[in-house]
Amino acid sequence: MKKLFYSAIFLAILLTGCVTTNNATQKKQPKKEIIVLEDTVFIGDKILDVANTLGVMPKFASARFSQWPNAATFETKKLGCPNRVTQKVKDVVPKLIDEQGVKRIVVEKPKKDKGQYCLLVKKVDPMDIIEIVKGKDVEITVIDFSKGDRDGIIATAKYLGKEAEGKALANKYEKEMKAAKEAMKSVPKGKNVVVLEGIFHNKMKKLFMFAESKGFYTDTIFLEPFGAKNVTDMLNVQNRKIMKGAFEVTSKDLKAMVKANPDIIIVYGNGQKQIKETLAKLAAEDPKFANIPAIKNNKIVNLPYYIGIDIEKGPSIINEWANYFKK
Repeated sequence: MKKLFYSAIFLAILLTGCVTTNNATQKKQPKKEIIVLEDTVFIGDKILDVANTLGVMPKFASARFSQWPNAATFETKKLGCPNRVTQKVKDVVPKLIDEQGVKRIVVEKPKKDKGQYCLLVKKVDPMDIIEIVKGKDVEITVIDFSKGDRDGIIATAKYLGKEAEGKALANKYEKEMKAAKEAMKSVPKGKNVVVLEGIFHNKMKKLFMFAESKGFYTDTIFLEPFGAKNVTDMLNVQNRKIMKGAFEVTSKDLKAMVKANPDIIIVYGNGQKQIKETLAKLAAEDPKFANIPAIKNNKIVNLPYYIGIDIEKGPSIINEWANYFKK
């Protein structure tokens, strides 16, 4: 019965968002003045990030908030992710048009990674909103990020009446991203890596642990370019179903880390402390576990969760990852 209960919680976490959020590690940023577009909805991530940087925000927005730590600070009414407003609850935006005076929709045409907008949910695209609001009295503007970030940044800024600032942001982003990509090339290859997330349920005083499988964001954005091997799937000794890029693990499953032999353990989530305590306990009980390179050398690290949508902070996040892996 307990197993079924905990599995239900895991499923609830997955269905309400995406497993890796890392929001608990975000530092509070100084509040900046924001101009709010009262009659406007944004559908998409990068257009929202550019708008936030330029200090002009829509009253309503749909973006991958649960996967995007920086978005926790955004001053907009969050409608959920594009999967919610275009697939699961299709009347969300039409109701805003009918009941909240929305007159403008700005939608991002994304560049698709591996043919998908989102690696965690296959059949979703912000552009699907256009068909959903067809026939409504609303102005639709498409901002094209599919051919590259520079044009998309400038187009977003132009829509917001801040074209000069947009060009400056695009220039800064291009320069910094080029340097960050170069930094990635100099990372020593051959590291074995395990990727975990801990979600600590305060009321239950219970730690739920998940592992990010191969082929998702941490793997494709960082580990593959670093020439590192994601060995996390070796922890799936119970052959649990992978949902939204992750599978549930227990402290018993973590014992398989002896075979995986990671050089680095990446830990996300608000349960980082509890995961480290669990790993320390296992090391105290088993000398083989204590001899795992990541455990022996204290290479258990929290790095920013990143899915490639941050314009303002993206280059610094990549640099932080590259610098750690260079050590």
